[in-house]
Amino acid sequence: MQRCFFSLSFSPSQQQQLAACQPVAQYPDALWHPPANLHLTLVFLGQQSEETQQQLWQDALPLLQRTPAFELCFDHLAQFHQARVLFLGVQSGVPALMDLQAELSALCQPVLTGPQPEQFLPHVTLARKIRPEFSYRQSAGPVTVQCTDVGFYHSVSTLSGVRYLCKQRQTLV
Repeated sequence: MQRCFFSLSFSPSQQQQLAACQPVAQYPDALWHPPANLHLTLVFLGQQSEETQQQLWQDALPLLQRTPAFELCFDHLAQFHQARVLFLGVQSGVPALMDLQAELSALCQPVLTGPQPEQFLPHVTLARKIRPEFSYRQSAGPVTVQCTDVGFYHSVSTLSGVRYLCKQRQTLV
């Protein structure tokens, strides 16, 4: 069983652009995600067997193979207060992203074991264990990225923290 998720995959240069929005000096005690871990989760699947992971990927391929690439603009920092997570948010009004997430979520619904938000809020997690006084939306970037790949990832715990490894990747049309 592995903890896994579908995610937009960003190139190393895009990850560096996103990481440049991390206000590390402002919050030195936070646990900052390294650039290689920066991604936008579409559907969190929780713990899944290898067989289920393979089936989900095969089921998702027809959707991914007909989905066009699209552009996102990240333009603000905000926080999930209860989780103490600082994130980089997306400008609102990106139908292509919302449609892709909804279709993947519907496809995965029968096997979802992890916590699912009531409403999808597209974001890139920048840090954990952020001080709770970060309670407002703050301008950042903007960073515009072309989203061309969706990946199927799993989490691997290491001595230096969690790493997200891409098991499968599909280029959008």
